[in-house]
Amino acid sequence: MSDTARLLMHRVYETDKWPFVEARFFSTVKEHRDVLYVVIHTMEAPGKPDTAEKVANYFKTTDREASAHVCIDSDSVVQCVLDNNVAWAAPGANRTGIHLELAGYAKTTPEEWKSAYNSLLLNNAADVVAQYCLKYDIPVKRLTNNQLGAGDVKGIIGHDQVTAVFKKSTHTDPGKNFPWEFLIDRANYFYAKRK
Repeated sequence: MSDTARLLMHRVYETDKWPFVEARFFSTVKEHRDVLYVVIHTMEAPGKPDTAEKVANYFKTTDREASAHVCIDSDSVVQCVLDNNVAWAAPGANRTGIHLELAGYAKTTPEEWKSAYNSLLLNNAADVVAQYCLKYDIPVKRLTNNQLGAGDVKGIIGHDQVTAVFKKSTHTDPGKNFPWEFLIDRANYFYAKRK
């Protein structure tokens, strides 16, 4: 771990203070976990102000072996798996990723992503992304599939990329129309503001 990463690990982030609803399924890690990726997912649930809470409760009670570190909607963030533990979210990048579930659907159109609700959601998500990038010394940049496949480049990815590279699932979220440029621009803004 770099000296910068050691210093950043000692900062206090909101990631340590969000409401916590523990998911039923995850893997506990006792040693320090190296995080390479912030992985973006869509919940495949409607974009509403209480969706983060509802999906967090789903992860708590479901028999389906699934979880994420954080659920995000337009006005809230709920943590479901502690940062150092492994969420069961995207096989191939579970152990090396922090997994963020965003309210909404992979089928969302470009115009729908520009709605007032989704603008708030994406702004909220960008702030969360920035915090994790600071916490784990991850550059605020989206990786290509080749970079993800290399296994040693840090960055931001989608579940669809994990599917394409590791071929261990069939998920296509956050979808072909996901506004990556907007998310990365806003995450860079929050990164600079929090640094």
